[in-house]
This record gives sequence, C-alpha cells and structure tokens, in this order.
Amino acid sequence: MKWKVISVILFVVFIGAAGWGYTYYQTKQVDESLQTADTEQLATILERPLVNVQAEWMEKAVEQYDVPSVLVLYEHGGVLTDKQWIYLADLMTFEEFERMVKAGAPLDVSIPSSTLLEGLYSLNDEPEKWRLAHERIDVAFLNTHPNILIQAVYDGNTEAFTDLIERMDTEIVPYEEVAPVVMEMNQQLMLEAMVKKGYQPK
Repeated sequence: MKWKVISVILFVVFIGAAGWGYTYYQTKQVDESLQTADTEQLATILERPLVNVQAEWMEKAVEQYDVPSVLVLYEHGGVLTDKQWIYLADLMTFEEFERMVKAGAPLDVSIPSSTLLEGLYSLNDEPEKWRLAHERIDVAFLNTHPNILIQAVYDGNTEAFTDLIERMDTEIVPYEEVAPVVMEMNQQLMLEAMVKKGYQPK
C-alpha cells in the first residue's frame, strides 16, 4: 500500500514537472515570435494544446506597434483594453481593421478623452474603416456621443459627418453644440446636411 501511494505521488510530480516544462517552452517560443514579428510561428504555437494567450504577450505586441501579432493574439483569445483598441484602430489598414471587427472587437468603445470612431475620420485614413464602423455600430451609441459629430467637422470629413447625422435620431442631434463649429469651419455641405435633418439656422 505504501509503495502504491509513493508511486502515485511520484507520478503526479512527474506530470506536474512535464506540464511546467511544456508551458515554459511554449512561452519562450511565443517571446521569440514576438521579437521577430513572426506571426506564422505565433499562430502555430497558439494552436497547440494548453497554450493560452497571456496579457503580457498582448502588451508587448502593442508596445512594439506590431499590429499583425496583435491580430493573431486577439483571434486566439487575447484581450485589448479600450485604450489599446482605440489606439491600434487608428494605425490599422482597412483589411486589418475589418479582420479585428470580424474577430469580435467592439465598435462602441469610448474612454474619457475619445471614442474609437473619432480616430477614423482623418482624411489621411482609409474611409472604408469608418464606413464599416458606421454600418455595424449601434445607433444608440451615436446618440449618446455627440462629440463624434464634432470630430468629423474638425477633420473636415463631410462624407462621414453626413452619414452620421443621417443615422442619428433627429431629436438627439446636438445642433447647439455642432452648429457653431460648422459655421466656424465654414463647412457649407455639413450645414446643408443639418438643415436637411431638421436644423433651423437662427
């Protein structure tokens, strides 16, 4: 009986040591993949049994501006903070952004200083990104974040502004906040979109 107990204990210890060794080896390989930005190797490792994405891996990829690795990590269960997602969305190409959204990344994201949508309106960015976001985002989010409209004005993105205002509920559009900015920026087409929505200039 005594030997049976000892055998069981030794077996458990062996399994534990083997498991720790396996996990350690996989972690080292992930670190190497992130250092070399080898997303193919990274994806292969993450497909292996008992390999779960660790928060520090995602942090490292974000710090290195390594969008492809972030995508792979996210698709395998990694998590981004709202701040990280807003930051990365601005850096991504449309194809990368679309891939993130298809993987489940939320669009109704905001932090005290900004929303994800506000970072997509630059005329230097690909318009397909904000178009995709507008199509998929809940209108309720637009209704509770009127600052999104104002950012479109500052970025001079008439197409995005017009699309936004058409999607928002008429009674929610913050005309008193938006109108002065539109006038100041001399955005005639935006003013016309507001009038079409129901705004009456004073």
